[in-house]
Amino acid sequence: MAQPYAPTQYSSVSFASSTALRSRIPLDEEARLFRTSAQRDLYESLAEIYAIIVTLDFVEKAYVKDTISQQEYTHVCSRLLAQYSTILKSAEVAAEFKDLDSFRAQYDIEYPSAIARLRVGIPATVEHPVSKQQEPESYFPSQSSTPKPAPPSTASSARAAADATGNFITFMDALKLNYKAKDQLHPLLGELMTSLNAVSTQDFDGRAKIVEWLIKLNSMKATDEISDDQARQLLFDIDHAYKAFYKMLG
Repeated sequence: MAQPYAPTQYSSVSFASSTALRSRIPLDEEARLFRTSAQRDLYESLAEIYAIIVTLDFVEKAYVKDTISQQEYTHVCSRLLAQYSTILKSAEVAAEFKDLDSFRAQYDIEYPSAIARLRVGIPATVEHPVSKQQEPESYFPSQSSTPKPAPPSTASSARAAADATGNFITFMDALKLNYKAKDQLHPLLGELMTSLNAVSTQDFDGRAKIVEWLIKLNSMKATDEISDDQARQLLFDIDHAYKAFYKMLG
């Protein structure tokens, strides 16, 4: 005979047992998502990732609307992207996070501007650099006659060119030393791209390839490695970009 759903005088389940169970559940205490400190750290890290996505979406929209400057945007965006990557270096967090699409689906996240920037992995000012002279001025002119910043000196320009050259050589040496993992190559290539933009925002042959490799490396997991063929192609592209950059300097 099937057990009746509601307790009756003929069933083995009684209201007393249900009442006793409810009395053991503290209704005035906050429901906890974790029972151990490790679980607490995991959920806090996931909450930080969610906060980064929300903040990054706000920053992206602010940059598009020209409510923040290039320098402010680049600084804040780079910091948020670095924090995002740092959190995901934890094996426990990465396992729970899975990937960006899974995280979006699980927590019903939209924020398309932030998601697109996380997929690229570099600020828009690095992906599509704009010279400081082209940066739009404020719509409302300032009442104070604040002088415009002076153009960079020859010494600082030479130092920036030397830094970019050094970063080219460092990255190519890393490939020759058989560096293949994302966490080995992506920071070096990002530093190279930043140093190039410090020299000039002028486009040159090979620059687009550097951006493509940055995006490709960003889509990989930290421990993923490029193949031998990819490493050879990457070295060729960087060497070609280095020669074009040297030619641009004149």
